[in-house]
Amino acid sequence: MKSKGVILGLLSKKSMSGYDIKLVFQEVFAHFFDGSYGMIYPTLKTLEKEGKIEKEVIVQEGKPNKNKYHITEEGREEFQMYMTQKVDDEILYSDFLLRMYFGEYSSMEQLQQWIVEEINKKEDDIKKLESNYENWKDNLTISQKICLDVGVSSYYAQVRTLKESLEHIEIIVSESKMKSLI
Repeated sequence: MKSKGVILGLLSKKSMSGYDIKLVFQEVFAHFFDGSYGMIYPTLKTLEKEGKIEKEVIVQEGKPNKNKYHITEEGREEFQMYMTQKVDDEILYSDFLLRMYFGEYSSMEQLQQWIVEEINKKEDDIKKLESNYENWKDNLTISQKICLDVGVSSYYAQVRTLKESLEHIEIIVSESKMKSLI
């Protein structure tokens, strides 16, 4: 129900096109929900078949027609059911952490490179979320602000931990070089 629940929730607020939904996934949900473009349209099609949403075709001159989706009463009921269900356990996927776990099979230089790259990614993520906050702050609900705050706090904590880890690795590399000189 996750992808269905997310799309029904978005459509509960307002009618949207698939592209509008994709933008929300990229800009708003990116730090806590992985919704790919390839998931959105099949989910919309399924929800439409199930009668949970309706599609309105908007004819545009000089451009392809635009499909705008509206939630139905049945869709609202399903979304409300989703909102009353037990919260699922968090699922974290991180290629970076998988590589760190198996880091013993890589060089210290490779570990350092991965950590630096991950720090840069997380710092970019922080900038995006903070920029989004500035753009959205007047329209955020308290629960939406909590989502944003948790994302920013999480990224800051990860950057701090990665920088400490990088310093630790640099000490190990430095000590190893010193021993090899003796």
